[in-house]
Amino acid sequence: MGKDKKRGRSNLPFRLNMLFLSVFLAFSILILRLGVVQIVKGEDYKHELEKTQHVKAKLDSPRGKIVDTNGKVLAGNKAEMAVVYIRHPGTSSEDNLKIARKLSKYITMDTKKVTERDMKDYWILTHKNAYDEKLTKSEQNKYKEDPQKEYNALLDKITKKDLSSITKEEMQVIAIKHELDQSTTLNPHTIKKGLSEKELALIGEHLNEFDGMIETSVDSTRDYPNGNRFYLGKVSDIPQEKLDQYLAEGYNRNSKVGVSNLEEQYENALRGIPTILDFTTKNNHPIDTPKKTEGRRGDDIQLTINSDLEDKLGKQMEKHIMQAYSQYAGTDSAYAVVTNPKTGALLALVGRTYNPKTGKFDDTSYKTALSSFQVGSAVKGATVSAGYQYNALPGTIMDMPIHFKGGGTFKSFKPNIGYVDAATALEHSSNIYMGTIAGKMAGFQFSNNGNGYNVRVFYNDRYKKAFEELRQVYSQFGLGVNTGVDLPYESIGYTGGIPEEPGKIMQFAIGQFDTYTPLQLAQYISTIANGGNRVAPHFLESIHAPGKDPDQLGPEIYNYDPKVLNHINNTQEQLDTIHEGLHLVTHSPQGTGAKLGSDPHDISAKTGTAQIDVEKDPNLYNKTAVAYAPSKNPEVAVAVVVPNIKTAEINLDIAKDAIDDYFDLQKKGSKNQSS
Repeated sequence: MGKDKKRGRSNLPFRLNMLFLSVFLAFSILILRLGVVQIVKGEDYKHELEKTQHVKAKLDSPRGKIVDTNGKVLAGNKAEMAVVYIRHPGTSSEDNLKIARKLSKYITMDTKKVTERDMKDYWILTHKNAYDEKLTKSEQNKYKEDPQKEYNALLDKITKKDLSSITKEEMQVIAIKHELDQSTTLNPHTIKKGLSEKELALIGEHLNEFDGMIETSVDSTRDYPNGNRFYLGKVSDIPQEKLDQYLAEGYNRNSKVGVSNLEEQYENALRGIPTILDFTTKNNHPIDTPKKTEGRRGDDIQLTINSDLEDKLGKQMEKHIMQAYSQYAGTDSAYAVVTNPKTGALLALVGRTYNPKTGKFDDTSYKTALSSFQVGSAVKGATVSAGYQYNALPGTIMDMPIHFKGGGTFKSFKPNIGYVDAATALEHSSNIYMGTIAGKMAGFQFSNNGNGYNVRVFYNDRYKKAFEELRQVYSQFGLGVNTGVDLPYESIGYTGGIPEEPGKIMQFAIGQFDTYTPLQLAQYISTIANGGNRVAPHFLESIHAPGKDPDQLGPEIYNYDPKVLNHINNTQEQLDTIHEGLHLVTHSPQGTGAKLGSDPHDISAKTGTAQIDVEKDPNLYNKTAVAYAPSKNPEVAVAVVVPNIKTAEINLDIAKDAIDDYFDLQKKGSKNQSS
């Protein structure tokens, strides 16, 4: 026993010596490593720490102008002074709060953008003991390993009563901080534009307080000196769903971009070349003033639109609507599209709706491309085309009612028409002729009973195929399909599908089933007018680099080339028959558009009357008109839709005004895209 104790004591010094030796070796290795870092690698690390880098940031330049065909500015820029924040690396939320407090002494902010979350974040930053005040010890321990969850729990505990203590002055601070927090490192972010002279002077006097993080600059806001016409579109913040795409293309997070219509369609041209700020950074912080490479404003785009024509036609349209409104209060709107039938150049898109609450008219021109209507007999030119294409033209027939087995009668709107062929059927707008075309395509059997036609329909795939075939022919003219217009979006109307009742194909053949937009109607009549080419309607005429004279367009860098989408499948002789019929509409005393016959510009046209709700009111219609002039060598085409009308015939009045206005302005030297 004694020997074991003695042996144990003798081993203890050995173990201690081994421990001391291990510690000594560890320290020796550590010292050696530190020596390598300080002596061998120290200079390299020092150079790396002191190395300067170049970081580039971008300041957006003004957008290009949008002008009409005569050079009148439709969308320009209004210069405004702005205060800009350049966030330095490592800037914290607390730092932003300090900057916001300073800046709030010199500018006044709109607090509408301030959210409840902004206010809660501010409350937390201004209450040092916020966590202890709102969270129990057990809650703090629970979220110890997850600070974000702990912060979210704290946010939930802040009440409306807590936020009610925030003053108006503090709301100004929060509004500024809201903008500061949106910024990214070294990317200039506009805090406020439209500074007053006093605000600009105050900021200028105190710029040295902000360590180069606050600057003033000239910013621009989109300006529409002649009203924001719908096709121009809007400029706004980058949509959240497209943010990554725009950032990849070199935009800043707070860049303004085109978000609709032409502003969006031609964003790449209208967007300016940004000014580049080249920051030299050391230790990850900017040093000195950044080197600036000036950008330039975006390219200007010239449209085919004649704004004088739009304005003149709009005023005339309002007078006609009031005439119809006095007879029936449901008639409160009208729409018209004017185009060059050869090139597809859009000259005017006009829509007006009377507002009885204000006693004024609202500009509803957007409905020319975005709303669709039953258009009635205006489509009969395409129906005749289908008759030719599918060998379903009935030749010359007597216009008599068509009687369906089991009940139901189909007849023409105009009585006692007599015998009609393809051309005179268009002249008189014979429903019977068009219904017979559709019936023959569907395989119906017709028999003449002396006072009308008995028709036998078949419930098979033949009539279904006929619906598809008729739609296919209509699509050759642009009805029921995209027109190819240079807008991000257009309506293609409503397709009624294939009905269970085969006889409805006759309603389809006279424009009382599917719906179409006024823009589609304009492409349809243009296709007939120009000899069968479906040309894409377009707003763009040309793109120009910024000129030296701000009031003049610069050098042309692009000119729009008309796009022929397809040619209709008819012979020239067949097209000539359709042209003859549309000429008879206006130049025959019995034509449905005879009131246009005296017009000096030799108008050809087709009218339309669509019953929109037979059960509710059988005397309520959509009245339409499609026309072109001169008949032999058309320069202008127009489509008109007047919804919810009873007795007035203002569709023809509006069509006449559009054509007369076009030629009147041309005489006065207004450019109308006639070539």
